[in-house]
Amino acid sequence: MRILQQLSIAAVGLALAGCGGTEPPAEPASATASGFESRDCNGITDADVDAAVGAPMFEQAVVGDAGCFWQEDTVIGFVGVGMGISTWWYRGSDMNTERELEALAGRTLAELSIDGNKGFKAYDNTACSIYVAKGGDVITWSIQTLNSATLPDLCSVVEQLAQLSQERVN
Repeated sequence: MRILQQLSIAAVGLALAGCGGTEPPAEPASATASGFESRDCNGITDADVDAAVGAPMFEQAVVGDAGCFWQEDTVIGFVGVGMGISTWWYRGSDMNTERELEALAGRTLAELSIDGNKGFKAYDNTACSIYVAKGGDVITWSIQTLNSATLPDLCSVVEQLAQLSQERVN
């Protein structure tokens, strides 16, 4: 049991040691001929998130090989909103499964293409997600909030981050 606790602590430490700050994204660690290039946070920096939102309202909370999450620092009363912006990279994911899950959540779906890669956008009043596929890879960008009145149009935020990311990992 103690070994599992130590391994968990080490894993969290390693996850928090990656991607962050306003430094430019690292050079690709690896690339596949048919998929996206691997970059921390799919090429998105803290400064990119702040620029897309128009203010430093999100703080990086999770960093991992598969993606990153920036938590909204907004508080309603004494309760943290706890929502945020995320980007994840899935190898071998099925876009149809992602479409079905978003449809089950009640979101509106719209097909799109970014830098020649096909995908779709799913949105409602509190969330907007973009999924783009290349080869066997899918990258998703998402924003969810309980306080959308204090943010720019949610889909405009995600579209800006998705476009930047595609320019960096495509």
